[in-house]
Amino acid sequence: MNPANRLAQISFTAGPAALLAGWFLMRPIHGGLEPGPWWIAAHALWLVAFLMFGVMTAAMRGLAGPVTGGRRVAVTALTGLALLSVAANLAQLGIDLYAGFASADGTAMRALLEQVQGYPGVEPLVYGPGAMLFYAALLVQAVLLGVLRRVTPVSAAVTAGGVVLLAAATFMDGRGSNLVAVGMAVLWLGALLLGRGTSDSETSTSTPSRELTAA
Repeated sequence: MNPANRLAQISFTAGPAALLAGWFLMRPIHGGLEPGPWWIAAHALWLVAFLMFGVMTAAMRGLAGPVTGGRRVAVTALTGLALLSVAANLAQLGIDLYAGFASADGTAMRALLEQVQGYPGVEPLVYGPGAMLFYAALLVQAVLLGVLRRVTPVSAAVTAGGVVLLAAATFMDGRGSNLVAVGMAVLWLGALLLGRGTSDSETSTSTPSRELTAA
């Protein structure tokens, strides 16, 4: 595996794994707004997932290695957008966890969340496009790493396929769809493969941990 930092190595598997585990923990309440142990546990796992996704995003920047010109602009912009979206998701999960602890029932939780989302900018930035942007940035990052030959074409394709399947299933059938879980599982496999990079990238780039500190 290319990333020399142990936490970076773990992030490629821990992030998608925690995302999928949280989905399963929401099944007993059918993915609904229902405060209690299932909601708290699922959202706590998703919080861990996005913390790991933040580390993974930085590690992917390290995998890109030293790049110049337009490629450097693209890599830097994608990394920045992904990290901003990670921050939006962390904010959303913090709000959701607070609502889970503070609400007595689903009605109270819904009212609290609607109140918070009513503040200017919260809905689009924290719960809407701002939160979804991470997946789009991840897809493009994976493809770009494939173009730069820092990861294998298979790993880039599997990651992109997982993101596309996850997005399509969510759009068509909602977050509770079994296809969403399949998309998360494919994304998990793709991220695991991404973290391994390619044999070429080990010799053509400097130590990834150094790239992370320089990014």
